[in-house]
Amino acid sequence: MLKIIQLKLTKIKYIGKSIGDDVCIIIELLNKSLRIDKKIAAGKTIEFDEEIGNFPSDQKSFTATAKITLTEKDILFNDVNKSEMSIKVDVKNAKPQKFSYTIELKENRFGKTWGGSVAKFEITIEALVTEATKYVPDVSNGWLKVKIVDGEDVSLPAFLKVQPDYIESEREYFTILEGIYQGRKASVSLDENKKSRFISNIEHEPLIHLQYSISKKLLIIDNKKYQSTDDIESPWKKGWYDIELPDYPHKDRMNYVEISSRFKTWFRIGHEGERYLHTGRASLGCITITEIKKWNEIYDKLIKARKGDFISVGVLEVVE
Repeated sequence: MLKIIQLKLTKIKYIGKSIGDDVCIIIELLNKSLRIDKKIAAGKTIEFDEEIGNFPSDQKSFTATAKITLTEKDILFNDVNKSEMSIKVDVKNAKPQKFSYTIELKENRFGKTWGGSVAKFEITIEALVTEATKYVPDVSNGWLKVKIVDGEDVSLPAFLKVQPDYIESEREYFTILEGIYQGRKASVSLDENKKSRFISNIEHEPLIHLQYSISKKLLIIDNKKYQSTDDIESPWKKGWYDIELPDYPHKDRMNYVEISSRFKTWFRIGHEGERYLHTGRASLGCITITEIKKWNEIYDKLIKARKGDFISVGVLEVVE
């Protein structure tokens, strides 16, 4: 199973003699790099939470070499040391794994070491192994606004599968794995803590079965009945229909937000046309749940269900 190894710089500890406090560290690992410029006094430790990069792996272990350039910056002479740090991550271990490496710096004058002072910097890198698949969070209105790469702004429904790719300029780039934008590349801003908005450890449920009675105007889910309506001018035919993942936030001339926070989330019935399962007071051809207060309950039943075709949450049987 594909995993993502996230590597972060978590700590710099200044030990040994002092040769200055203006430090620059550059870490290069595979095709990623991280630069940190920081004032740090001898004997002090600074904690970080700076991402070096995310790296996919389908092996039992992930091995890489980090090239580290450490510089103590002076007005006339910079003290520089370049070194390499070997990292081997156990991909089966979900707990944080720490790797520490000590780099020495000696004062430099005219290209030669000068004096007997030796500074030591202990660099700590942390590895965290996560599932390659992440999920859209269930935000307040049920939709996360993202930007399709080289395209328009769109909204994604809760618990949609995505694959994170990389972070750049405080935006996370990812691939959409299901729904109407399946296969498209997109990006989203990081949250207020400069972290990913996506969540892990979501378990999708098997496809859900629904039944709608034309004559009784009832939607039945797990033997529970919900008052509904349809449009007599656009009658439903008896039979089986797929129910799709939500496609985009739907507008309604009535604002039901105080009754149902998910009233903009509609589930298309069938794979073509404009017939949906949604909540409201009346129908223009859809199956409309008139018990608006119960729509969030129905939403919760459907939003995590999956048929296995990357587009549907379940099936609907329309009966007389």
